[in-house]
Parts: sequence; C-alpha cells; structure tokens
Amino acid sequence: MKTRRYFGIPLLSALLLGIPLWLHAAQKSEPATSATAREKKAQEIKTLPIVIEGVKHLDPDGLYNVLGVKTASWFEFWKEKEKRIPVELIPAIKDTLRGYLDSKGYYDADYRVEVSPKGVKIIIHENRPVTVEDINVSSDFPIRDYITFKKGEPFDTDTFISIKSRIKKALLKEGYCSYDLDTKAYVDLEKRTVDLLYRLKKGGLCHFGNTTVVSKPEDLRDAVILSRMRYRPGDIFTTERVNESYSALNKLGIFGQTLINTEIKYFNEVRPQVSAKYKEHMHRYTLSVGYDTTVGLRARGTYDHFNFFGGGRKVGLVAQYSSKDIVLTANFFQPAIFQLGDRYIDLYLDGGYTQHSYDTYDENRFYLNGWLNHNDGTWSYDLGLTLERINITLTGDDEGILPGNFNLLYGYGRIIYDRRDSKLNPRNGYYLSGYLEYGYSQGSDGNNPYYKMLLEAHLIKSFGDFTLATVGRLGVVDDGGVAALPASKYFYAGGSFSNRAYGDREIGITYAPADDGSLGGRTWLNFTAELQYPVWGDLYGGIFYDATMLSEDIYDFSFAWVQSAGIGLRYMTPVGPMKIDFAVNLHDLSTNRISIMIGQSF
Repeated sequence: MKTRRYFGIPLLSALLLGIPLWLHAAQKSEPATSATAREKKAQEIKTLPIVIEGVKHLDPDGLYNVLGVKTASWFEFWKEKEKRIPVELIPAIKDTLRGYLDSKGYYDADYRVEVSPKGVKIIIHENRPVTVEDINVSSDFPIRDYITFKKGEPFDTDTFISIKSRIKKALLKEGYCSYDLDTKAYVDLEKRTVDLLYRLKKGGLCHFGNTTVVSKPEDLRDAVILSRMRYRPGDIFTTERVNESYSALNKLGIFGQTLINTEIKYFNEVRPQVSAKYKEHMHRYTLSVGYDTTVGLRARGTYDHFNFFGGGRKVGLVAQYSSKDIVLTANFFQPAIFQLGDRYIDLYLDGGYTQHSYDTYDENRFYLNGWLNHNDGTWSYDLGLTLERINITLTGDDEGILPGNFNLLYGYGRIIYDRRDSKLNPRNGYYLSGYLEYGYSQGSDGNNPYYKMLLEAHLIKSFGDFTLATVGRLGVVDDGGVAALPASKYFYAGGSFSNRAYGDREIGITYAPADDGSLGGRTWLNFTAELQYPVWGDLYGGIFYDATMLSEDIYDFSFAWVQSAGIGLRYMTPVGPMKIDFAVNLHDLSTNRISIMIGQSF
C-alpha cells in the first residue's frame, strides 16, 4: 500500500456562516445642536482614567474588576487599553476597597484615594494579612483534595465559601444527600491568624424515589416528560443523573423552561418534582457551509418541526452536498409511544437517499429504517428493521469489490450498559455494548443470509489527576464466505475512534504493520489506551496507543496489527472535550495524521 500522510479535521467540517440582513428606513439626521443630540450626550457614561499602585501580593485585575473598572477585551485591539472607571462609582471606592481587602484577609491594609479632573489614583499598603495557621479535618468522606488552603497563606473568604460548595457537589455526585457538614473559620485579629475547621459525616446513600410531574402544558402527557428521566426508582441518587435528565428534556426541543426539584427528601429517598413550559417557536432551520480536508467544500441544510401535531413529536429534513457525498433524508420521532412496565419506549423512523464516493467505487443507497428505543441512563435498548437498495459502481481497479445492485432486508438489536460517572467527561466507570444484525442480501449471486456482530467495552479509571481509559472492539461479518454483501458492509478502520494515524475508513485488511489493503475485513479487532492529565484549568494533555487488526476470514486472528501512538490536547467544553491529536504509525513514521474532533470517545 502507498505511504500516506494525512491532515484531517473530521468533525469540524461545517463552518456555520450566518449572514443576517437588516433593512432600516432612512431618517434625516438632526443637527448636532438639537435636543435629541444633547439628550444622547447627557446619557453617555462619563469615565476617568484610574491606576492602582503599591500592590505586591493581591491580584490587580481582581481589584479593578471589583471596582467596576472598564477596559477593552484582549480581542478588541482597536480600542484604547487605558483602564477607566465610571464617575458615578467613584464615591463608593473606599467602601468597596475595604470590603474586598477584608475578604482577602488584609484587615490591616490601608489605602489612599486621590481624585482629580485628570483621573483617579489609588495607593495601597497591604501590610500584614491574616494567614492560615491550622487546618483541622475530620471526615468519613475524602475531602482533603477540595481544601486548597495551605498553612501560612492569606485567608480568602471567597475561597473558603467555594471549598464548601465543592464539597457539597462532590457528596451529591456520589449519592450522599443527607450529609452533616460543618465548616468554620476562627479568626484571631490580634495574632492575625485563622484556624479552619472541617467536620463531615456523609450519612447513608440516597436513592431516587418516584418522580412527579407538577406542572406541564395541558396537551402533553406526563409520560413524555417521565421518559426523559435518566434514572429509575431505587437507583442511587447522583446529580449527574439529574443533569442527564435535563439534557434529555432539552433534546426534545419543545421546552423553553424545565426544572427538576430534588429538594424533597423522605429519609434517604429523593422524590423529584418536574415542571416544564413550552418554548415559543417550534420550527428550526439551519444552513451551513464549510470546508473539510477530506471532502472539500460542504453545504448542509436542515429543517425541524418540534411538537409536530403535539405530544412531543418531531419531523425533520436533511440535505447535504459535497464532492464525495449527497444526503437527502427525512426523519420522524415519537417519544413514549407506549410503556412496558415502568419502561418507556420511543419510536424513530428514518429514510431517504445517500450517495458516497469511496476510493475505488461509488455507492448509491435508498433506505427506510425504523426502530424502538428505551433509555433510562444506565440501560439502553434498540430493536429495528431496515430495508435498503444499494448500487455499487466501480471507479477504480479493485477486483475484490462486487458491482451491481443489492437489496437488503435485516433486523437488528443493540444493548448498552453504561456505568460511567459522566457521559461528557468520565473519570471512572465502564461501558459495554453489543450489536447484532441479521438479514438477507439479494445480489447477482442470489439471496444470501448473513449476520454482523460488534462488541465493545470501555474501562475508565482515575488515579489522582490522571485518567486512564481503554477501549476494546470486536467485530465479525459472516457472509458465508461468498462476498455477497455491498463493500460498505465489511469492516474498515481509521479515524478518531479507532486508529488515529489514518483517516476514516482508510485501513482495510491488515497484511503487515505498515501495509493494508483496500478491501474491508470480515473480522475486526481494535484496542485503544489513553492517559489524560491536567495541564492548566480545563486544558488536558494526553498520550495514546491504538492497535488495529482486520482479517479476510471470519474469526481469523492471525493477521498483522497496525499500531499507532501519539499525543494530544483536550479542552473541556459544556458539550464534551475538544480534542487535537497527532498520531504516527509506529512501523512507518511517514504515515501520520493530525485530527480535530469534539466529543467523548470513552
């Protein structure tokens, strides 16, 4: 196989270009001396330059911020960088400074404020601060990592309050909602010292009880809201499950306001109460144009109608075009279509036309897909049926790929068991999934039964600030050995979720550590290990190892492994980490790739 070097950006291909146009009626401007101009001038906020001197240990930016000082942001390069304070805030400077200095432990600090028509000057003498002398901790729950004070450093009231808040969040995240927490700061003003006391009894684990819908739109069934709760009665109470429930409610796209009240407790049982209100607009249109290094220019448009004929239903349309793919599809979603015991079942329908150009062939596909789904946050089940008509046209020299028409009818099932402590940024836990597809492929060689199976396991474990994640995958396609399936039904590897030294679907049957074919395999093994560590704030570094094997025959594990390794950066965002990775094939360093993606791969 030819030596390859890749630069890919697989998931940042759609650069949204919003160009709104506003049309305003032209109006005659009034003279500068008019009453309107004078009123506008009077309404302008007057400011004066301000400077703070004498600070040695305190953060000057914190002082400017608390005083309400205005300054240009770093990206506003065209604006003057001089710090200025609104004139109306000048009389409050002394009181504001005193409160801020005391909150930072500088009770003995003195200062002088000089005000003139040319500006404001503040001279601060910090003097001796109140420092931490002793930290006493008694707890049956690990909280020492949250107590960031060190002996001898100035006592900060804001830090003291935030530590208590972080301890409470940690307790709730682990399922302890009936804790007894006592935090005190004993200040000795004569010695200028403070003794800190932390006493905690975590109590017993709390569990979810029954959820009640206390407020909702009149035409919406309770079942639609209850089906989005990502917990079941009896599960251990955690704030993570509550946050996942909020996310599931928001994904319905019909609510403008939602509230899950978890303050009501009976002993160690939390009984949530849910309130929800419709949003004002139920139609959404999107249009995006972007550039992808793999497919070139790409345009995409979507339309979604939420709460279609009520009941939380949704219909949607998708149209996409690039040099390598065309997509024209429609979809339908019905939440909580029926109930089995205490489990709510959703209905999904999806169908349309897709066209994709691969290296040596083009695939045109018409399809109709329907499936039922249940998801309670820990367990997820899918059961579906798909009808496809696929046409394969060869565009290159590849004797192993069958051209022509294929009619496929298959049923499939998927089961997921998710015990990660977070969906967006897991630090501990495991994830198991299994997929089985069975059906018939009718092509030029007749009607052939086949099955496809994919097993996946994730294990995540943290050691202090370091997080180790491993992922293993096993896939098998049994076509009876007659190659009666469309080429895209077989396994390929490469990309951000398998082997990062290669682009998506760039790895075929692996004949040697640096040599793979263009045909997909019937057996696929893939292993990934990654170690993440904090660099600064929400920025993390990572080192990783990926290994891939694709064999020509079913359950044949004798083929070569393609091994890659690399480094990367991860920035944690509200929708998951943004990842930048650089990976190389360990047996051929000229095969390497830079990739960018958003989302959690563990």
